[in-house]
Amino acid sequence: MKLLPLSWSFILILFITSCSNNDDGPAAATKANISGSVNLYNESTNQVDNSNMTVSVLGTTPLISAVTDAEGRFVLSNVPFGTYTLEYTKSGYGTYKKFGVVHGTNGQATALITIPSLGQVSTTSITGLTASASANQVVLSMSTNPSGSAANRRYVRYFLSTSQSVSATNYSYYSPVFISQINPFEKTILATELISAGFTSGQQVYVRAYGDSFWDNAYDSTEFNRRIFPNLNATTVPATSFIVP
Repeated sequence: MKLLPLSWSFILILFITSCSNNDDGPAAATKANISGSVNLYNESTNQVDNSNMTVSVLGTTPLISAVTDAEGRFVLSNVPFGTYTLEYTKSGYGTYKKFGVVHGTNGQATALITIPSLGQVSTTSITGLTASASANQVVLSMSTNPSGSAANRRYVRYFLSTSQSVSATNYSYYSPVFISQINPFEKTILATELISAGFTSGQQVYVRAYGDSFWDNAYDSTEFNRRIFPNLNATTVPATSFIVP
């Protein structure tokens, strides 16, 4: 058997390797950018500086994050393809989370179309809460500090449960956020509304109220299987109760 000279053998190996690489084509991308933006507000409806909110891709190691610019825009660089939870944080704001972000469809970068409107944590504390039931309704009376007025609107929300330990993390029902322009703020709940919410006539129901923000940063948590309200003011009064008419 005749052997090739060493130099020719080396050239042949390079040629075979080169052909093999060319046949494979370019390597498929495994990561790309995620881009998006936010609109930031105070606890009411006034837009504020959109910069310096940190957006993080939870579950990445090391943690991939970016900071918004003055327009609220951010770019998360070189994120491996997958499905993620994004976390939005800034001092003075309740943490917001966006679940199920699918990244890398068709091997491309992801541009988030939905723009979250995020507000600051409420400075409204609840200083008084009463519940008065009548034949077909319940009237809740909520006092706040600062007091609500036409020039200084405050925002409140209440939670209901059959448990005396009702709270923003232990509830059967949560209300929409309400605008308070008078102190105390009163909210009438019809008996039919309570029954539609899952309560029954003659049942004792406990209620607790909190100051909230117009943009509440609320999200549905897959971890806790309930809605999270990050902008509530924790300063409140003990729960009170009423009997469903």
